[in-house]
Amino acid sequence: MRGRGRGGHQSRKGGDRGGGKEVFLEGKLQHKGRFGFLISEVAGAADAYISGPSLSLAMDGDRVKVRLGGERNGKRMGEIVSVITRARATAIGFLRKAGKSWAVVPEGSDESQALVVLGFAPGAGSPEPGVLAALKIERWPTANAPAGGTVTKILGKASEPAVRLSAVLASKEIDAAFPDGATREAAALGLDPTPEQWAGRKELFHLPIFTIDGADAKDFDDAVSLEELPGGSWRLGVHIAAVAEYVKRGSAIDAEAVKRATSVYLPGRVIPMLPPKLSDHLCSLRPDVPRLTVTCWLELDRHGAPGRAEVQETVIRSARRFTYEEVQDLLDGKAVERVSPEVKAVVLKMGTLAKMLTKARMRRGALDFMTTEYYVKMDERGLPLLVQKRPRLDSHRLIEEFMVAANEAVARTLSKSKTPFMRRLHETPDPARLQALQEEMGQLGIVAKTSLVAHPVEGLQSLLAAAVGHPFEETANIQVIRSLKQARYSAEAGGHFGLASKDYCHFTSPIRRYPDLVVHRAVKGLLKGDKTSHVRGIDLEGLAVHCSERERGAAEAERKAVDMARAAVLGRSVGQIFDGVVINVTTAGAFVALPESGAVGLWRGSSATIGQRLKVKLTGVDEALGRIEFEPVKDSLPNQIRVTPWRGKRRR
Repeated sequence: MRGRGRGGHQSRKGGDRGGGKEVFLEGKLQHKGRFGFLISEVAGAADAYISGPSLSLAMDGDRVKVRLGGERNGKRMGEIVSVITRARATAIGFLRKAGKSWAVVPEGSDESQALVVLGFAPGAGSPEPGVLAALKIERWPTANAPAGGTVTKILGKASEPAVRLSAVLASKEIDAAFPDGATREAAALGLDPTPEQWAGRKELFHLPIFTIDGADAKDFDDAVSLEELPGGSWRLGVHIAAVAEYVKRGSAIDAEAVKRATSVYLPGRVIPMLPPKLSDHLCSLRPDVPRLTVTCWLELDRHGAPGRAEVQETVIRSARRFTYEEVQDLLDGKAVERVSPEVKAVVLKMGTLAKMLTKARMRRGALDFMTTEYYVKMDERGLPLLVQKRPRLDSHRLIEEFMVAANEAVARTLSKSKTPFMRRLHETPDPARLQALQEEMGQLGIVAKTSLVAHPVEGLQSLLAAAVGHPFEETANIQVIRSLKQARYSAEAGGHFGLASKDYCHFTSPIRRYPDLVVHRAVKGLLKGDKTSHVRGIDLEGLAVHCSERERGAAEAERKAVDMARAAVLGRSVGQIFDGVVINVTTAGAFVALPESGAVGLWRGSSATIGQRLKVKLTGVDEALGRIEFEPVKDSLPNQIRVTPWRGKRRR
């Protein structure tokens, strides 16, 4: 992995410039054509305005080092001195003729950012002015020449939704096809492990172990078990697919997994991190077949407080593949087919334990979000039929609590043993954003009991509690999440603010997240008495930054795909009236959300207030871009928005 610069780094260096020392800033470049901005990552520090010859050295999104040079017309000025890392190796844009040659102009950019086409790859397709194309960058920009590269694929007309989705995936360098080397290695693996392969592992065939996943899930990488111990304590088992047993460092499968770093979940489709032979079969904890696993055992007292934890290499045979809805029915006392009395009793005990774990996390300062997820239902042709809310069930929380507990236990174990591993960090939020959040929520009548700035944990907890049952509850949850920093991976020590965890990592999904696979290798090394071979020759922090970036890219692609599906569904309802709520206001206007589908559209030119509820008319849809536009129904606009603190009853 290439080395990466640290976020928010500002430094002073010797060398006289007008009697002072040079000041440098590192960050991402936001390219605007003939000028740009270095986006500041230092709390309270302004962005740097960049123009002139140095701007040609970097492209949009690149991480750069800038020399600061005072102010001009109220703007903090800067000059690019070097590019630390490139944002991408692929550019997506419109083909155009440039004399006898071709160029690719990224969407939303002017001619100054055009990339020179150095050639067309075999099978790329026939060039045509105005179509979208993917270009592999082979020559980076200099002060004297623009970037250039080879067109690898002609994607098609930008007006077609399928072309737009392909462009989104290509822009994030997300490839559905696996290279031949990885495919051949996967094909050579057997479908089921043999007794010889699990020799030396602890056999758990006697335990009632089962998976709990969504009805549409294709890979099952975690299973759970629960035993009641003498004295009322518990022994929770979280059994995770032993992906590290099959994906070895230096293999073609591993190289491709590093590149992808995560699976990508699109409506009706998954682009996996690992070849399907592994993700859907050999590493999927299917019922009634043996599977190699890594088990995290957690002993908890009668109140759910964690005690001794142990990690062990195991082999299991899942007794049941549960859906969330089936487990919820059992928790609600309803009958579910093909469930033995023994398994039913375990599920009920799990429900009790999960509630204890939730209460314990809240007591120590974790945040409890009521986030809404949406599901896109597709028809047999793969076209979106509808977008609807996923119900938030106790069974979801049950699995979440068990996975969080296992992730914490593994992180504690590795930290205590001083084994290097990839952590999941979530830093304390920026005070300025918390202050803005408190003022914004106060205008909606959602009032925290204390200052978010002085007491961020207690303040955010009380703010979320005040929002429960409030008409603007969903808006409040969205705004709180936006005020927090993004979680990221790192090799450095640090905690997780949102979960109130001192040590945290991702251990429970090695099929779909590369950081989890790194943690599994750390555990495997620890069990064998070798704490360092799994990271030998690796820039672990650089790998962590790469995984964080790939995670964000995948999330952006997933959101875009869902937005396009929503636009396709709503395209059949242009002219209809909907109930909406304002969730954001920008210079372009107000963004209005439709709570039932989660669709967000623009009300142009509006200066409405966040949280305002109104009826809107759907006036336009761009399915290819996933964009929606509204205009208000005049009779629904109040003359004055009046908000008072919420006095309603809390939902339980």
